[in-house]
Amino acid sequence: MKDFNFIIKTSIISVLFVYSICSFSQESQIDTNLISIAGTGDIMLGSNYPSDARLPINDGRELLRDVKDILKDADITFGNLEGCFLNSGGSPKSCKSKCYYFRMPDKYVNYLTDAGYDLISVANNHSGDFGAIGRENTLKVLREAGLNYAGLEGICETSVAEINGIKYGFCCFAPNSGTLKITNISNAKKIVSQLKSECNIVIVSFHGGAEGKANNRVTRKTETFYGENRGNVYEFAHAVIDAGADVVFGHGPHVVRAAELYNDRFIIYSMGNFCTAGEFEISGINGYAPVVKVFTDKDGKFVKGQIFSFLQKDKTGPHTDKDNAAAKEIKRLTELDFPETDLLISNEGFIQRKSNIISENIENTQDSSAVNNDNISVMQRIIEFSKQFLGIPYHRGSKGPKSFDCSGFTSFVFGNFGYQIGASCLTQIQQGMKVMQDELQTGDLIFFKGRNNKSNNVGHVGIVISNDKNGNVQFIHSCLRGVIIDELNKSSYYKSRYIMGLRIFNNKS
Repeated sequence: MKDFNFIIKTSIISVLFVYSICSFSQESQIDTNLISIAGTGDIMLGSNYPSDARLPINDGRELLRDVKDILKDADITFGNLEGCFLNSGGSPKSCKSKCYYFRMPDKYVNYLTDAGYDLISVANNHSGDFGAIGRENTLKVLREAGLNYAGLEGICETSVAEINGIKYGFCCFAPNSGTLKITNISNAKKIVSQLKSECNIVIVSFHGGAEGKANNRVTRKTETFYGENRGNVYEFAHAVIDAGADVVFGHGPHVVRAAELYNDRFIIYSMGNFCTAGEFEISGINGYAPVVKVFTDKDGKFVKGQIFSFLQKDKTGPHTDKDNAAAKEIKRLTELDFPETDLLISNEGFIQRKSNIISENIENTQDSSAVNNDNISVMQRIIEFSKQFLGIPYHRGSKGPKSFDCSGFTSFVFGNFGYQIGASCLTQIQQGMKVMQDELQTGDLIFFKGRNNKSNNVGHVGIVISNDKNGNVQFIHSCLRGVIIDELNKSSYYKSRYIMGLRIFNNKS
């Protein structure tokens, strides 16, 4: 149904681990056994109530323009539909205070299919904005568009889709009238367990938790908002995973929340607003609009993931955010709320398991008496991270990540782990502790003279990968051949230009 060709918490003392975009595209060539599942938060494509004047510009045709390539590039894509599809009519709901009504023209469903959506949740407080007529028409429109949907009690509680030989089970929960209740955890477990008996992968969605900027933390307790029980999202997510769920996508607070890995399954507690073209507050963190892409094996076990950061600044849909604000916020909240989780999230949004990064052969490359276990772990992570850039081209003065010079590469790598080591060879060699060649360890910097061998000035730098104490020092660096791995003892060029090694791990800012 879709092409699959785009792959992609802290460690000791809150260290970061990230992948480069190039490395993910390279990995996709070999990770053909992985399943990619993309999810987004709340979708409201404009409203024709009380009049068409509230519809977006260009009749909404460009709302999902900036995100469609990413959404299409997953095996299966999920979103939460806030509101109903209905050209006119229906019975507007009544509220104790101000009401918000979302009624989208039927034809807007084509924007969802064109953008690559497969699974739609209708379990939320706005699916009933226009009564039974609105709900019935919404399901009809989704069904005729070929979209899978779920979330209404006794009507469409689950959905099953088969794509490329994989059966996906899908169910959605919310605290609202007519929906499958997030508060009825025992029933949720029964539904999920039944789905798992029929399907390879089970995806669960929930619309829950208190709303707004002040409610961006996962409390692990029952949350209420305006007197309504919005569920204990932590208890709910763990329960459905225990029952067989493989990925849990949360939404409802209108801001992003933390992610967690539980029993090898991925949970994102809120993906916030995504494409909400009217009446939604989208200033500041309310405008963060991530796409969360999860890669699992065929049994649903989490392998890796990526958070693509988008922003809503107006009523024109999500737009690419080069500052990665959504990813950084999810990373920050994950570190605060789930310090025990096995997830590492980088500022760029790449997600990896800590336990997959630590080398099993530390003892072959480290002198355990010279550095404590915390720093061993850090150095191994630095090396694993640096290897993701193999093949990236050299460009003088470039600091990455699409190209590097030598010092740009080392400063970029260490900078992502919180180490400030300067931007040039001349500044980097003045930091840290000098070490002899036979004492070089994984993660040390290694310095060389420049191409003019008559000069004693430092002109090149790399990062030590390993040292077997017999002169076989492997190092990774950016040179005219790009980012590569060389061995000191086997390179007459670098052997003749070797100056010194430097240990910098105590210079973390």
